[in-house]
Amino acid sequence: MKSIIVYGRALDENNKQLYTACKKIIGKTILARIMDMSACIETEKSRFWYGDREITGIDLCFLRSFGPGSCEQITKRISMMEHFEISGTNVVNPTYAYRKVKDKYSMSYTLAKAGLPIPKTYVTEMANWAYRASQDFSQIVYKPIVGALGFGSMKFDDSDMAFNAFKTLERLGHPLCIQGYLDKPNRDIRVFVIGDTVLASIYRVAPQGKWKTNVSQGSRVKTVKLSGELKEISLKTVKAVGLLYAGVDIIETSNGPVILEVNGSPSWQGLQQATGIDVAENLVRFAASIAKH
Repeated sequence: MKSIIVYGRALDENNKQLYTACKKIIGKTILARIMDMSACIETEKSRFWYGDREITGIDLCFLRSFGPGSCEQITKRISMMEHFEISGTNVVNPTYAYRKVKDKYSMSYTLAKAGLPIPKTYVTEMANWAYRASQDFSQIVYKPIVGALGFGSMKFDDSDMAFNAFKTLERLGHPLCIQGYLDKPNRDIRVFVIGDTVLASIYRVAPQGKWKTNVSQGSRVKTVKLSGELKEISLKTVKAVGLLYAGVDIIETSNGPVILEVNGSPSWQGLQQATGIDVAENLVRFAASIAKH
């Protein structure tokens, strides 16, 4: 079996660990920046390259990022991963499902359609409309539609301050995705799901006085034993969006659990630190078992 790990601009620790696990469990493995991949389409056969190296016939592909780029560049990369799939490569996570959760708009309506608990969310490109919609909330959270690690998210206690930010974002051509801030303990729960199993879960505890719980922004981690309800919600969430593995972020509110995010290429450094579980090896063994069938 041959495998490839497709990443974005630069390697991170997760992808390095994934590469080590692939070499150990699968054998021949390639690390490839997605922007350096090319394809040839003919009626009889499709062919693929990484740089000048032909990679046609790869059995298993770990899709970890579309990378940064223009709308046309991202469109090409999405199409190439789908092309990889229809040409016989097992892509984990599947391209369409991965694209869906990279976009907070499509992720939100997909989870809502499945009857899962999410924050009330408004999406628009008009600052005036966003301002009117934000009157629904005592505290307002803006999130980039495509984003990760909590970067770019902003919280406002005043709708007029939010409006000033909305006007700037509108001028820059950024869609506006806004939610009400939900009161919670200064933590959330990250649940790591592989297939039909919850591999592990942790609390991510925000630094004193901060509201973001991302490990990349300084949150502490500790293990948590999930209730049956939270396990069920996590597994239903991953199934609803069509992923094979994911990080599901849940907050505990006075009205019950709410799903904040579903990550189709989750980091596992904090979870691994708290639990001691080798996430990469578990993920590779699971993906390899799929690719064999």
